[in-house]
Amino acid sequence: MITLGKFVAVFVVSIFSSTAFAADSGTRSQLVAASAEESEGARRQLEKVIDTYSEGLTNKNVDGILELYSSDPVFMPEYAPPAVGREAVRKAYEWVFATLKLNGHFIVHEAEVIGDRAWVRTNSTGRFTIIATGVEADVANSEFFLFKRENGGWKIHRYIFTASAPLPSTK
Repeated sequence: MITLGKFVAVFVVSIFSSTAFAADSGTRSQLVAASAEESEGARRQLEKVIDTYSEGLTNKNVDGILELYSSDPVFMPEYAPPAVGREAVRKAYEWVFATLKLNGHFIVHEAEVIGDRAWVRTNSTGRFTIIATGVEADVANSEFFLFKRENGGWKIHRYIFTASAPLPSTK
C-alpha cells in the first residue's frame, strides 16, 4: 500500500521531471531551429561560392578560382590525375583554359554542413569549345564538392567531377 508521503514524493518528482523534460524539449527545439537557420545560411554561402566558381570558369579566371580553394586543395578532373596542392591546381586550370572555353551553370541537389566541413552534390550543364579546333559541344557533369571553413569563409577543399552524358563526337 502506498502511503500519502510516498504518493506526494512520487507526484512531486513526476511534476519536476515533466517540467524539466518540457524545458529540455523546448531548448532542443530552439537548438534544432537555430541549427536549421544556420544550415540554410551555410547552404546559401556554399551556393554563392559555386556560383562564383561558375563565373570563374566562364571568364577563365585562374586567380579568382584559386581564391575559392582551401590552402591545401585537391582537384580531381575526369580522365586526368588529381591536382594536389595550390600550385598543381593552378596549373590544372591553366591547362583547362588553354584547351577549352567553358560556359555552363551548376544546380545544387544536396548540401550538408558538418562542423567546419560541408559537402555539396551538383550537376552542371552547358557548352564547351575546343580552342584548337573551334569544335563546340554540349557538356553535362555530376560534381561533388567538399568544403572546408577557413578564415571564416567556405573554401573548396576537394572537387571531383565526372561526365553524366556521353562525350560528343568531335568528327
